[in-house]
Amino acid sequence: MFGEGKRMINVRPAESDDAEAVAQMARALSLADGGRPSRFTAENFQQDGFGAKAAFHAMIAEYGGEIAGYAITCPGYDTDSATRGVYLADLYVDAAFRRRGVGRALVVGVAAHNRQHGAHWMFWSVLKRNRAARRFYKKLAVELKDVVVCAAFGQSFDALAEKAP
Repeated sequence: MFGEGKRMINVRPAESDDAEAVAQMARALSLADGGRPSRFTAENFQQDGFGAKAAFHAMIAEYGGEIAGYAITCPGYDTDSATRGVYLADLYVDAAFRRRGVGRALVVGVAAHNRQHGAHWMFWSVLKRNRAARRFYKKLAVELKDVVVCAAFGQSFDALAEKAP
């Protein structure tokens, strides 16, 4: 728990019942980033976020008992240090709850939860144009200057995969 009085911030692992709230926030995150609405649905959340073959792990932040934000992580591994870690794929706080410590509580909660499960690091990316997010993240960790993030999505990913013998 974070905060004081009635407005405590609680960070907890997501449950299947959080599906619709997380899907709505994922859509809001995509739009806030200047993209199209996310195709992530409550069904995707339930199918891919739970069970033995879960693709991700989600954490929920509650503020005063209301769902205020979420974080999604994916497992990672670093061969240089031979350590486990996580990639923070999504971090979102509903506009009504921003500037109240919810984002910080989520990042701290994600780090603590994952450390309990053997992680030694956390990595994330942020759009260069998202200055508010970059200011927020700089208060928590260093912004790497010597790393370039590369990505293959959609057709470029398919083209790579089709080159396999």
